[in-house]
Amino acid sequence: MKHLKYIQYLTTFFFIIAMMSCDRKKNEFIPLDHMTFINSYYKNSVKISYYILIDNPDSENILKKEIIKYAKKKLQYDKSLAQKNIASINFVFYKKTGNTSYFITHKENSDGLLSEEISHYQEDFIANYYVSKCKEGTIEKIYMYQLLEETISNTCKK
Repeated sequence: MKHLKYIQYLTTFFFIIAMMSCDRKKNEFIPLDHMTFINSYYKNSVKISYYILIDNPDSENILKKEIIKYAKKKLQYDKSLAQKNIASINFVFYKKTGNTSYFITHKENSDGLLSEEISHYQEDFIANYYVSKCKEGTIEKIYMYQLLEETISNTCKK
């Protein structure tokens, strides 16, 4: 009976460790800054695309909220839309897999037969968060893969 107290402590300790190990990892966003694409074909209508990998994507509803939160936080610090010639910003999200992990340390390569582009991995595509300017504001939309688009905010005045 004198060991019962120690057994209770050990049982509690192992229960806490087990609960902590079952805790699911949060979505980890990995920006691919070296793959930022600036489409400047039209001088006064420049479009910027940022590519982001998500490690451990959660259920779709939680993931959607996390993507919106991530994009809005980035937009707070990104002053690109304040520039007159920037028309839109696009955040493109892919799941981090064996295929897309390549782009963490490499740029896309579209030369010849051995081209390696992230768009080749559509099965890993998750979402687009698209922000475009209009007359007096912006329109923000999210496109989740296999779902309809949803307008997040629309500050444009008609």
